[in-house]
Amino acid sequence: WLTAQFALPFTSHRTATVFDRTTYGGSSSFTNWNAIHPPNRQSAWFRTVLTAPDQLRQRVAFALSQILVVSDISLGGDNYAEPLANYYDILGNGAFGNFRTLLENVTLSPIMAEYLSSLRNAKATFNPDGAVLTTPDENYAREVMQLFTIGLEQLQPDGTYALDASGLPVPTYDQTTITEMAKVFTGWAYPSSNLTAFRTAGSNFYNPLQLFPAFHDDTVKNLSPVSVTPIPAGQGGVTDLKLALDALFTHPNTAPFISKLLIQRLVTSNPSPAYVYRVAQRFADNGSGLRGDLGAVVRTILTDFEARSPTVSANPTYGKLEEPLLRLTGLLRTFNASSASGRFLGYQNTVDGVPIT
Repeated sequence: WLTAQFALPFTSHRTATVFDRTTYGGSSSFTNWNAIHPPNRQSAWFRTVLTAPDQLRQRVAFALSQILVVSDISLGGDNYAEPLANYYDILGNGAFGNFRTLLENVTLSPIMAEYLSSLRNAKATFNPDGAVLTTPDENYAREVMQLFTIGLEQLQPDGTYALDASGLPVPTYDQTTITEMAKVFTGWAYPSSNLTAFRTAGSNFYNPLQLFPAFHDDTVKNLSPVSVTPIPAGQGGVTDLKLALDALFTHPNTAPFISKLLIQRLVTSNPSPAYVYRVAQRFADNGSGLRGDLGAVVRTILTDFEARSPTVSANPTYGKLEEPLLRLTGLLRTFNASSASGRFLGYQNTVDGVPIT
């Protein structure tokens, strides 16, 4: 079953969202009737997760959306419904691919860049007397380490803390690391053929960000202790980005950190260190010398002894409290729920006051 699921393509959330708007219309409760609205995206999500064949890929995409987070609260409204669906497609299409590729696709996603303010992030500027006027935004630099790759403290291969001589956790980075990492993410904006249009290029939520070299900080970047080797000056933003993401991807924390997060979202909230270790080892090497193979990681998570043993599952502390959204979709799938209209609603149950069934 797993092998068959891995072979299925991702059912596009963006395509389903556009289909929902085209087929069922919008809502007069929104300001722009012609736009794609948040209820279109939500209804499309329900329809896909209840009826599409690629259920494992959809489930892993949802888990990744809880790790590589953007928000339709801060990015809500008509302008972002379809772009958010497109971001979800990045996660779904990368669910069984390589984590390094997914990390770069997320980093260069305009939706992520807008959410964590790396969009049009420019190198530092100075007064004629040398006083600093502006510095690079540090938001994405912080979160890509804290939430998306290595976490806050050094980890053992089994996800437990690596302690110092005083028995205390060892930080994975400090404020200086954040400041230096922020320089990596300078010079990226909406794509344009005009390399002076860093701040003026029109919004493009569907293509990766483009480097505008004049706005990139091309100085040395010392990412210690994340990387012992500084990024040299004068290499350009594309190479800087590659080296920084490579350093995060190959950091010894990333395998246990990401493995544990995926276990927690797919199987159990409190996995044993041994469970984390087995999955992290597969992240580090899929059996063919490849690091970051998410398909191999997912297979290992779901076929591990601790995921399938009745003895383990009988332990009162085993398992996870299912999110309300998954409890609902599980209930509907269990009883083969259907919809007379073909639409499974999010929070919208009418179009122009006419009930939808």
